Amino acid sequence: MSLSLTRSEFDIACKAYISKYNFDSSLGATDARRYPNGWTWKEHASLPNFGYMCRAVFFPLTPTVQSGDEPDEDVYHGISDVDDNAALTQTQSTGVLSTRQYVVHSPTFQVPAFYFTIHDSAGSPLTLADIVTTPLFRRHALPETVSNSFAVSAPESLFPMLSQGDHPTLGTPAWYFHPCHTLESVAEVMMEVQQDEWTTEQRLLRWLETWFMVLGNIVDFGAGSL
Repeated sequence: MSLSLTRSEFDIACKAYISKYNFDSSLGATDARRYPNGWTWKEHASLPNFGYMCRAVFFPLTPTVQSGDEPDEDVYHGISDVDDNAALTQTQSTGVLSTRQYVVHSPTFQVPAFYFTIHDSAGSPLTLADIVTTPLFRRHALPETVSNSFAVSAPESLFPMLSQGDHPTLGTPAWYFHPCHTLESVAEVMMEVQQDEWTTEQRLLRWLETWFMVLGNIVDFGAGSL
């Protein structure tokens, strides 16, 4: 059985994830830290098979939660599904960093990919040097990397770890983590936990949960407060 995700499997996984983590009131704070909530599903305005997950998160200019620390439950109060204009208005009035986060499908690697934008309180995009110091990243999550103004790379890696490119559905500039090693990382976990009695939806949901867990070693999905 292939452990990659086709386009249709990605859609099923995302919708199952949103249904579970956005609407299940029985989930505790530990689950919320491991599996971030607040996501919505967006379809392309005119083309099929270009849907994606998105959410807006706000960081204080002086972070109250440092990357790598255990955030308290209040950290999730800054997560919402407002649109870009509303998010920008909020940053201008409260003096916070605004980030839009996206989970999209990579047709090349057949896995999810994490895209994001981040702006200051005046609506200006942050430089890469500033981005890597925000609470979006866990403390010491990018050791021994080589960076310039448009990418962060691990030594001797063929692909940059973090770089800039157009959002595959919106066509707007964004930062993204290159998904070249995603499959091997997720597959290693899935081979250990996969159960024969799982339905297709349960297997795909677990795949996306594992992806969040793996990426969560670098990205602090729990950071963000108003």
